[in-house]
Amino acid sequence: MADLNLPVPGKSKRGSSVARMLRIDMTPMVDLGFLLITFFIFNSVVSKPSAMQLLLPADGPATPFSETRTLTVLLGNNGRTVCYGGFAKEPSSLHIVNLFSDPQALRNIIINQQLVIKQALGKEPSLMVIIKPGLQSNYRQLVAVLDEMTISGIKKYAIADMDEADRKLLPSSH
Repeated sequence: MADLNLPVPGKSKRGSSVARMLRIDMTPMVDLGFLLITFFIFNSVVSKPSAMQLLLPADGPATPFSETRTLTVLLGNNGRTVCYGGFAKEPSSLHIVNLFSDPQALRNIIINQQLVIKQALGKEPSLMVIIKPGLQSNYRQLVAVLDEMTISGIKKYAIADMDEADRKLLPSSH
């Protein structure tokens, strides 16, 4: 609290002005400051940077995978994406979507492919998605497709190079 230091009565001299010294107790203000600092530290959210984990296969022979359980995603320019089941020589179903104008399209294709596998094999689908970025695709498209793998619960996916048969299926750039 604020204190006034007053001179002791009886010791004052007549005619001289007595300077009063003002002393302010800052203890409550310091307590309030520490309470505010504590409040903001406990209530602030410290965001941790997160990175997507991508496991690369070990060197060695390629692991064969069933054609009926494979979905290939070709990334073109401006969000154009071609999805097909099976392999490029004989695609079982061909879908052309735009990742940015219709963000749900790729997810719907994945869900439908999982249903086809479940009906054909009669068990839980184990879909393998092969992602093939083209020369004109960008990093945003790749991240969007990888996010869809996480959202859709796809456990097995790979990033591969596009071959000539895949380039023929990709629409020409305009």
